[in-house]
Amino acid sequence: MITISFTSTYITSYKTSLLGLLLLLISSSVIVAQIQSTNLYSSGSIYSAYGIGYPVEIETGSAKSHGIFGISSINQEVAGLTNPALWSQTYYTQGASDLSIQSIQLKNTKTTGVSTLFEKGYLQLLFPLKSSELGVSVGLYPVTRSNLKLIKTKEFLTYGDTVGYNSELQQIGGLNKFEVGFGWEVNDQISIGYAPSVAFFSLQTSEAFSFNSSLYSQQMQKLTISGAAFSQRLGVAGSFRNLFRIQDKISVGATVNIPFNMTLRQNYTTEKVVESGSKTVDLSNILTSKRGEMRLPLEYAAGIGYAPHTRFNISIEGQFQRWSDYTNDLVGNDGAIMADRMRFGFGAQFHPYKKAQNGPLSSFKYSAGLSYDSGHIIVQKEEIRTLWLHTGLGILSRSPSSMDLSLRYGFRGTTDSNLIKENIWAIGLSVNLAEIMFLRPKLQ
Repeated sequence: MITISFTSTYITSYKTSLLGLLLLLISSSVIVAQIQSTNLYSSGSIYSAYGIGYPVEIETGSAKSHGIFGISSINQEVAGLTNPALWSQTYYTQGASDLSIQSIQLKNTKTTGVSTLFEKGYLQLLFPLKSSELGVSVGLYPVTRSNLKLIKTKEFLTYGDTVGYNSELQQIGGLNKFEVGFGWEVNDQISIGYAPSVAFFSLQTSEAFSFNSSLYSQQMQKLTISGAAFSQRLGVAGSFRNLFRIQDKISVGATVNIPFNMTLRQNYTTEKVVESGSKTVDLSNILTSKRGEMRLPLEYAAGIGYAPHTRFNISIEGQFQRWSDYTNDLVGNDGAIMADRMRFGFGAQFHPYKKAQNGPLSSFKYSAGLSYDSGHIIVQKEEIRTLWLHTGLGILSRSPSSMDLSLRYGFRGTTDSNLIKENIWAIGLSVNLAEIMFLRPKLQ
C-alpha cells in the first residue's frame, strides 16, 4: 500500500485550493464539480467561499416578501429580530422561525451549473413582561454562512497503469449569535431596545482523497477555526398617527450593531488509514499560528414606513456595513477585497382582511417589493452585487398566529472577468405562533 503524504505548505493552502476549484468548476471540461449543502444554516452562494462566509439576513417572512428588512415595521403583526425596539410592542407571547428552499443557477461565459439548497434561518421567542410596553426576546440566528462542497475527478499514470481519484474539498461554518435582549416603550410614540449576545464562530475546511486503486489509501485533513466573543446592538423606533389624514400612520426605526473583536483558535488534524482502521493525527504544531484576532465591522440601518389607512402600507429601508474595517489574522480573503456594503429595500403590502369582505382572496395579505445589495466583497475588481424581486402571501388564522410565504428571484455576481453569475429562485416559509400568557383572568 502506498500512502500519500502532504507537506505543511500544502496543508495550509486550503483556501487557495478552494478558490482555485471555483475557477476550475466553470472553466475545465475534466472537472466534475458539485455544490451542495447539508447544513441547515447555509447561504448557499458560491461567493460564501470568501472570508468568513456570505452575510445571512434575519428579516421575518413578512418583511422579506416585500423587500425590506423590518427596521421600521409599519405592520406590527410579527416583531422579528431586526430592531430590538419593536419588541416593546408585543402583546402576545410569540415563537417564530423560518426556512427556505433555493435553486441557484450558476454560469459564466463557458458553462453552467445548478445547486439546490435547503436553508434554516432564525429562531426567536418573544415574551411581553408588560403587554405592549416591555418585551424580552431570546434569539438564535446566523450572521454569516459558508457551506460548499466541490468534487474534482482526475487520473494519473503510475507503473504503467491509470489511477483515478476524487478530491473532495468542503467548507462549512460561519458566525452565529445567541441573543437575549429587551424593548421598552418610553412613551406612546418612542421605543428603545438593547440586545447583548454571545457571538460564536466556527469554520471547518476539509479535503478528502479517494482512489480506485488499492495501492493508495484514502486520506482526509481538516482545518478548524473557532472562537467566541460578546457583542451588542441597539434599536430605536417611533410611531406617529393622524399626521396627514385620519387613521394614517408613520413608523420610523434605526439600529446600530457595535463592532467587536474575537480571539480565534485553529487546529489541524488528518485521518490516516492504518492496519487497525483509521487514526486521527493532530498536526497543529506545523501551523504558522494557532491564535489570531478577528474584528467585526460597524453596522447601522434605518427605515420609514407609511400607511394611509389600515389596509395598505409602503416602506423604504437602508442598511450599511463597514466591511472595509473587517480584519482577520487567520482567515484570508483569497484575493478578494472587503468592501463597505449597502442594502436598500422598497415594498408595499395590501391587507384586505382588515375590512369586512367576502371571498377567499380577501383573507390573505399580499406583498411585493424590490431590494438591492452592493455586496461586501470585490473579486477581480468586480463588485458582487445582488438584485432581488420580492413577492409574498400572508396566511392568517383566527388566532394571533400566522404564516408568511415569500417568493424571490435574485441576480448575484457577474460573468465579467470569467466570474460566476448566480440566478436564484427562493421560496420561504415563516411561521409565527402566538398566545396570550401572563395575563390574570378577570372574575365574572
